[in-house]
Amino acid sequence: MDEQGRGAASAVRFPSDGNVTRSIVGIVKARDLQLTRSGAGLVATDGNLSIVNGGCGPVLANGGVTIHNGGCGPLVANGDVSIENGGTQAILAAGEATIGRNGFVGIVVSPKVTVQDGGRVLVTAPLALTLAAGAAAIALALLTRRVRR
Repeated sequence: MDEQGRGAASAVRFPSDGNVTRSIVGIVKARDLQLTRSGAGLVATDGNLSIVNGGCGPVLANGGVTIHNGGCGPLVANGDVSIENGGTQAILAAGEATIGRNGFVGIVVSPKVTVQDGGRVLVTAPLALTLAAGAAAIALALLTRRVRR
């Protein structure tokens, strides 16, 4: 099943695999999904997601995610994640995260992170956990100080 053409829709649900091409969609749900030259708000897949020359908002994928010449908002994947010539705000992946040439990620939490030549990652898992612990300690100190007054 395809959602082709130059159009817009508030929500599209594919009963199995889906392909959104040259369209803008608010919410997309499918088993496996390919976004090609398209934009979407929330994307949820029971399997894999591929974004080629497009972008979307938050992603929940029960499989792997591949981004080539595109990007997305926060990304949660139950598989491997690969980004080339694109980026995302944050990755939480159960599998390997590979940031390829001209790829950018703000925060990555994954068992294995590979950053190839030309790829950039702002914060990886150990540093992210350290920053979160430091922020929690500062917040606790400020809260304790405020309660004592």
